[in-house]
Amino acid sequence: MGPKSNERQAEEDEASKITDAINQVQTLTISTSKNEFFRAKMLQEEEKKKQEKDLKDLDSLVQKEREKEKCIKTFLEREATRLARKNREVEAEQELTEIKTEVTNQVKEVKNIFSKKIMDMRREYEQKKMDKMKELTDYKLEITSMLIDADAKGSASNCKQDKQDVKDAYCNARFPYSWFENKHCRELHTFCGTCCSKEFGVKFAEYQSKCIYECQLINGLIPTPPSNDPPKPESTNIEIVNNP
Repeated sequence: MGPKSNERQAEEDEASKITDAINQVQTLTISTSKNEFFRAKMLQEEEKKKQEKDLKDLDSLVQKEREKEKCIKTFLEREATRLARKNREVEAEQELTEIKTEVTNQVKEVKNIFSKKIMDMRREYEQKKMDKMKELTDYKLEITSMLIDADAKGSASNCKQDKQDVKDAYCNARFPYSWFENKHCRELHTFCGTCCSKEFGVKFAEYQSKCIYECQLINGLIPTPPSNDPPKPESTNIEIVNNP
C-alpha cells in the first residue's frame, strides 16, 4: 500500500468514528426524550389520580355532613313537636281540672235530686231527664270554654297613647311575629280598636268601648266634648321591643 491508501483508510476510520458518535448522540437524545415523555405522562396520571381521590374524599365528607344535617333537622323538628304537644297537654289538663270540678259539683247536685225522686220516676222519664241533664252539662262545658277565651282583662293605659313610638313599641310587643297584624296595629285609625280589643275580651265589652273612646279622643280621631277636658296619655307597662 501507498501513502494515499493509508490516508484514505484514516479518513474512512475518522468518518466512521464521527458517524458512530452522531448515532450515539441521536440514540441518547431519543432515549432521554422518551424517558422524559413517559415520566411527564406518569406524573400527569399520578396528579389526575390524586385529584380524583381528593375530590372523592371531599364528596364523601359533604355527603356525611348532608346526612348529619338531615338527622339534626329531623331531631329538632321532632323535639319542637314534642314540646308543643307537651304544652298543649299541660294547658288541656289545667282546663279539664277546672271543668271537672264544676262538672263534679253539678253531678253531685243532680244525684242528690235524683236520689230523692228516683223511686217515684218511671224508667222512661228518668232516661229523658238524664239525657236533658247531659245536654245541659255539655252546654255548660262549652260556655265555660268560651268564657275562658273571653276572660282577658288588661289595662287601658296601654292604649291611651298619642306618641307613635310608644304605640309602635306596644304593637311590636303584642304582634312580634305577624307583619300584617303589626302594621295594622300601628295605623292611626286602627290602633285604638286593635289595642283595646287585645286588652279586653268580649266579657269586658264596656271596658273595651271606654278604652276605644278615650284612645280616639287622645289621638284626635273624634271631637272632644266641650264640657270635658280630653284625657291625657298614661304610662304603659308594655316592654319596648325592636321593630320586627
